[in-house]
Amino acid sequence: MSDTPSEIPRAPGRASSKTHKEAPKRAAYVQVQAHRGGAGLAPENTMAAFRNAADMGVPWFEFDVRRCGTGELVVHHDRTPERLTGITDDVTKMSWSRLKEIDVGSHFGPQFAGEPVPLLDEVVQTFRGQVRFNIEIKEDQTRGDGTALAVAEFIRRTGLYSDCIVSSFNPMALLRVKLHCDAPLALVYPTDGMQLRERILRRPWAAPLLSVYALHPSHRVVTPEMVRKAHLRGLAVNTWTVNEEIRMRELVGMRVNSLITDFPDVALRVLDDVDPFAGRAVSGA
Repeated sequence: MSDTPSEIPRAPGRASSKTHKEAPKRAAYVQVQAHRGGAGLAPENTMAAFRNAADMGVPWFEFDVRRCGTGELVVHHDRTPERLTGITDDVTKMSWSRLKEIDVGSHFGPQFAGEPVPLLDEVVQTFRGQVRFNIEIKEDQTRGDGTALAVAEFIRRTGLYSDCIVSSFNPMALLRVKLHCDAPLALVYPTDGMQLRERILRRPWAAPLLSVYALHPSHRVVTPEMVRKAHLRGLAVNTWTVNEEIRMRELVGMRVNSLITDFPDVALRVLDDVDPFAGRAVSGA
């Protein structure tokens, strides 16, 4: 009986639900994604965090995007700034003129006082050519609030296709992007909570329907078998939020494609032990 695989692993971005029996010869080398710019080192989703991550040679920024009340795409995680500032206003209803005046840096330390919420356009214009961007769409409802469509239009207008991946917990947000531009997509999972929507999104069932490029699972659910099956389907595995060095080393051993971490300095050090060229951005790349 032949030792060759019965099926060839699919190209990235073309999901398949078929069963495969053998692992590919080699997965892509592991890269580092600075989660919210490296939220363990500087205030999350701020230019200060992104500058710090870029300076240390991180090849990817992961950050969250919402559409504010006046239509601008802002880099911010929560529905309100309360966790960072005590302000309870809804970001999706706030004007950009109001939102840009909010200090989201002081909570992290006095040296970051006055750090504002940045625009997506500002982050991309500043760092394009140095890093690539994992743009996580934050749409809290299945029907959406315009964020996904605005992100799709932004990518089309800027031609950002080869420099980004668009991710979300919300498969309908990814579908809206897919229908309006050809950016690579990634499904984030699992969700927490007992509501029907949260229970449904604990498994990546939508990945084949969306032909996603990658799966973005919590590191808590990642196993060698899960990574093997994803690679056989041509899917990258970029896992979050990996902050412990021991777990980073375990995941590198599983051949995940990216570590999404609040501590990119630690992840880069771990990868330096494996391959001194893996995981770092190359100037001008």
